[in-house]
This record gives sequence, structure tokens and C-alpha cells, in this order.
Amino acid sequence: MGKAGRGKRRGAESRRQGGIIVGRLTRGKKNHVTILAMNTSKANEIAHLLIDEGTKARAHFQVWWALRNKALPTYYTTMNNHDYVDFFHAANSGHYTLFLLSLAKIFDRDNRVAGLKEFKQALRAEGLGKSALAIARALKPHLKTVTTVMAIRNKSVVHNEHAIKRSKVYQINGVTPNELRALIDATCDSINDAATSLGITNTIFESDRAEQATLKMLEALSVGARGK
Repeated sequence: MGKAGRGKRRGAESRRQGGIIVGRLTRGKKNHVTILAMNTSKANEIAHLLIDEGTKARAHFQVWWALRNKALPTYYTTMNNHDYVDFFHAANSGHYTLFLLSLAKIFDRDNRVAGLKEFKQALRAEGLGKSALAIARALKPHLKTVTTVMAIRNKSVVHNEHAIKRSKVYQINGVTPNELRALIDATCDSINDAATSLGITNTIFESDRAEQATLKMLEALSVGARGK
């Protein structure tokens, strides 16, 4: 092989594996340095932020749903125990507010916010137009719920949940728990699918583990209270 051929073999070689760029610095026949660098594309960066918000939205919703629905009436007495009733009063409204805020961040259309709008644009710019289209199609049936969620955020709706019936809470905000859960599921699934196309493997959890953890905590408190 001539000098030109040998010159090509020396220097940096690289290849892409999912979201990671793998580089190999070679000198002659021996590999001296291996370089690993994370893909820092805009779509990749936004995906990680959306995964964080999607995880919070799903987790906070599940905890709230467990406290306001699944736990009643079985753990009503436990949650009204004088020792920790204040915690549950705060937790009910707190988790409700937090999952709505995370959803609102995801659907914020401000160009300064790393929401789904910016994510879809970044995906298209990086040749992943099919992933962007899949997100739009998956969320189209839930656009009315998205509008409601953004209205709640914009108007800063606050209410004292333990002072009114659960059915009234849903009427005030014009959205049902089933609609909210459906929106969260469709949103998280869409984010996960797009993130996977970018080579990201650590995505939003898909189980009801936050809900189950809440019920297990209540059971432990209940057993402890009975043992006193």
C-alpha cells in the first residue's frame, strides 16, 4: 500500500451507534485511544428533558389517583389519622398540581421551552420526520384535553381538594381523570418511541409502580396504626 493509503488509515475513525458516537484513534496497525462521546444533538437534548417531565407527570398522576380514588374507602381512616392527616391534605393537591405542571411544560408552544413543538422540529431537522409525524398522530385525539390542561396552567387554577367532593374537582377543571390518564399515556408513549429512535434506552416507566407504592405505604401505615 502506498503512502496515501497508509495516511488514510492513520488518524480518527468514527461510527454512530444509536445515540453514541464511537471514535477510534489509530496509528499504524495498533489502536492507541478509544473515544466515546454522547450525541449532543438538539433532538437528543430535548428528548432527555421530555423524558424527565413525562416521568414526573405519570408518577404524580398515579400517586394522586391512588390517594383520591384507589385508597378510598379502605384507607380513609388511616389518611385522617391525626399524626399525618396534614401530609395527605398537602399531598392530594400537591401531586395534582405537579402532574398538571409537567404536562403543561411538555405542551408549551413557546420557542424558548423544550416542549413537544420544539422536539418535533428538531426531529425533522435531523432526518427523523416519521418520528415527528407519529407524535402528532398519537396526540391528535387528545387535543381537547391538552387545551384544558394549558388553560388550567394559564389561569393558575387552585382549589382545596379536601373541602369539596371529588366529582366537583373534575367539573371545575372541565376534565376527567380518565381523559388525563389517556393524555399522559399517549404523551409518554410518544416520547418513548421518539427517544428510542434516537438511541436512548432510559425512558419513561410504563408500569403503575407509583400507584402501587402509594397503596403499599398506606397499608404499612394502617398496619402500624392497628398495632399501637
